[in-house]
Amino acid sequence: MQNNKFLKIILFVLGLAVLLVFVLYYFVYEDIKSKNQHVSTLSNDLSSQSAKRDYLILTQKVIQNIGIDINRINNSIIAKDGDVKFIENLESIARQNGLTMTIDSLVLADNPEFASSSITTLQIRAKTKGNWSGNYKFLVELESLPIKIRVNKFDLSNTAVETGSDVKKAGVGIWQSTFEISVLKYK
Repeated sequence: MQNNKFLKIILFVLGLAVLLVFVLYYFVYEDIKSKNQHVSTLSNDLSSQSAKRDYLILTQKVIQNIGIDINRINNSIIAKDGDVKFIENLESIARQNGLTMTIDSLVLADNPEFASSSITTLQIRAKTKGNWSGNYKFLVELESLPIKIRVNKFDLSNTAVETGSDVKKAGVGIWQSTFEISVLKYK
């Protein structure tokens, strides 16, 4: 009987120990589970923040590139009060090429394409007189200006008077160009 009672106590203690081990495993399991969930949440937050940072960096690069393009566009349009400076620049280019320039007309014309914007078109009709190469160089420099210029018309004629057997030759005599250009301008 004594042996039976001792066996019951040992079984009870072992059962209690097994129960305590299972309870301990349950708490360890729950702790590991909560830490894994916390680590998973932090990992998702970190990857989300990393994706946002990459997106912001990409957006900044796009904005910088757009900024450069916007500056190019703004520099290709005459400023609101820059029409006099532009005309003086045209006259300066003509003088540098040995030409005399007279402006026949200046017109500000609203273009229907830009009706809702603050851009208008400055239309210039002018004449230059000088040698053939000066007129040619003037046209080349006109087309290579940083301002967006549309050459609507450019006529070049020799104003020398033909006499008998004289034949007009390129580069000989006084040449006159008549041109019409359109330039975008801020209102």
